[in-house]
Amino acid sequence: MAALLLFSCKKYKDPNPFTDPRIVSPYCNDPSAVNYNWDFPGKPDNSVCIYPTDVIQGAYFYHDTIYNSTGDVIKRDSFTLNFSKIDTVHFTIQGFCTGTQSISARATRYLLFSIDSLLGNGQEYCGLDDTIMGKGKKYSIESSAPIKLEYQIQTDSGMVFHYGTAIKL
Repeated sequence: MAALLLFSCKKYKDPNPFTDPRIVSPYCNDPSAVNYNWDFPGKPDNSVCIYPTDVIQGAYFYHDTIYNSTGDVIKRDSFTLNFSKIDTVHFTIQGFCTGTQSISARATRYLLFSIDSLLGNGQEYCGLDDTIMGKGKKYSIESSAPIKLEYQIQTDSGMVFHYGTAIKL
């Protein structure tokens, strides 16, 4: 009986690989891309990838509301912000300060971004002793989708909170 069982078992062998000829659509295979694995299964082709900075970059008109630490509205303001791509996830924001100073930021594939913390607790704001820290989100890959921003500016007189919406020009 043991001999029969020993010789009747055969080691499993994987079948030869099979590629379905119907699977031809390209898909993005880069995990940092917004459209990672969209249209899977298919053939990996990173030329179809959409990166966060591709979606976020451009000129926006920003509507800002400024609050003090007790939540009272101090001021409302509007101005133009320019989001400029550095690479697939890093970009700069210009328009907070007069001149050419820009704020560095980093985006995720979910179109969330944060202002880089260069000084451990924020980033220098407008060449002053103030620091800025904050975050934002674009709610869609559509070019007309707004960006919501919330950031804080630490000044020598305390913290000021900004909440607003940037609309693409």
